[in-house]
Amino acid sequence: MSLGRNEARPADVPKGMTPTDKRKIRSAAYSLLLAPALALAIAGCGSEATDPGANVSDVPTSSSPTPNEDPKVAEAIADLSERQGVKSEEITVVSNDEVTWRDGSLGCPEPGKMYTMALTDGVRVVLEAAGKQYEYHGGKTGSVTFCEDPQPPVPDKSSGSSDSPQ
Repeated sequence: MSLGRNEARPADVPKGMTPTDKRKIRSAAYSLLLAPALALAIAGCGSEATDPGANVSDVPTSSSPTPNEDPKVAEAIADLSERQGVKSEEITVVSNDEVTWRDGSLGCPEPGKMYTMALTDGVRVVLEAAGKQYEYHGGKTGSVTFCEDPQPPVPDKSSGSSDSPQ
């Protein structure tokens, strides 16, 4: 008896298991092996590369909802109030924008950390207290975080900025 190239040999298949069952098990094993590799790839592939020519003024601002309308703004105000020891009434919302970050650091890279190298939609909340501005960055979901050394988001190409093709 001659077996085909892809046919299971009797010694390869446990008693009661069909070749189809064996393929399903092999497929599941590959999935289990590939899942951690994919998670590592998503978690980060390199460090933040900054664009020294980027200008924050190139990024348009949008209308800012009041803190009561946006929980991220309220969260940023509460954090800055505690951080600077000022009343929340003394804090002004300069801007609250939906932006696209250059990578998974959300515009606030930490030295020695690696980030996903993919454009990431998120938010930037800029507050002012006692004449000084403070930035809070975050993703589309989740909370915002105070950013000590903020990096600019990707300029919005639809705004007609100097980065737009002529």
